[in-house]
Amino acid sequence: MNRSLDQRLTHSERLGRAFDPSVEFWRRYYEGAVDEREPRPTERLAVFREALSSVDASGLWLDAGCGIGEMARRFRETGLRVCGIDMSSALLEEARLLTGLPLVAAGDVPAGEEHLTRASVERTPYRDEQFDGVYSSSVLEYVADLEVALRELHRVVRRDGHVVFNMPNAFSVFRMTHALVRLPLSVLGRSWYYRLVPRWAYWKWDLTRLLRRSGWEPLRFTYYECFPEWVPARARARLAVQPWASSFILIVARK
Repeated sequence: MNRSLDQRLTHSERLGRAFDPSVEFWRRYYEGAVDEREPRPTERLAVFREALSSVDASGLWLDAGCGIGEMARRFRETGLRVCGIDMSSALLEEARLLTGLPLVAAGDVPAGEEHLTRASVERTPYRDEQFDGVYSSSVLEYVADLEVALRELHRVVRRDGHVVFNMPNAFSVFRMTHALVRLPLSVLGRSWYYRLVPRWAYWKWDLTRLLRRSGWEPLRFTYYECFPEWVPARARARLAVQPWASSFILIVARK
C-alpha cells in the first residue's frame, strides 16, 4: 500500500472512531430533537428524495457513509435497493437494527444483494460498475482527499449512473461566520467538526472542477438550509435557496 493511500485510510479509521459515540445523537436528530443549528432531517430527506426522483433512481444504489441507516430505510421503502458502507462500527450496528440488512465483512460482500459493510469511501470492496448510482449525505466533506473519493465512486457506478451528495457551501455568509468563530476553537480542542474536516467548506467551481477531473459530469447544484437559530422561521425558507445564505449544496452528477 502506498503511503498516501495509507494516510487516507488512517484518516478514515479516525473518523470511524470519532463517530462511534454518536449513535444516540443521530437517533435524536431524525426524531427532530436536536438544536436548530443542525440541518433539519425533513429538509435533508426531502432534497435527497427529490434529487433521486429527478434522475429516476432505481436498481441497486450505494449509500456511501450510511450512518445509522435512516436514509437507507426511507429510500428502500420507495423500492430502491441499497448497500450501505460506513467506517463506524457502532453506526453500522444501529443501521443493521434499523434496516434489517445483513452486516457482512468487507471481504464477503454478496454481489448484487443488499447489505451493510465496514469500508472507506476512498476504498470500497466492490467490483467496477456494480451500482446503478450512489448517494452520500454529509460524508464526503470529511474524506482526506475528495478527488480520490469521487474517483472511487465513479469506478463502482455503471455508465450513465449518477452520484448525489451534499457539501458545505463556502459562499454562505452564515457558513463563513461559523468557520471564523469555530476554527480557532478547534485548536483548543473545543470544535470537533473542524478537527475532522480537511476544509471548512467548498465553492461551486471547486466541486465542478473536481467532479470533471474524476469523470463525472455535473448536472445540477441545489442550495438548501439556513441554520442560524435567530433567523425567523418564515424567512428561513426564502433564504435557504439563496447561494449567499444556504449552508449546503446538493450536487447531482452523471457518469
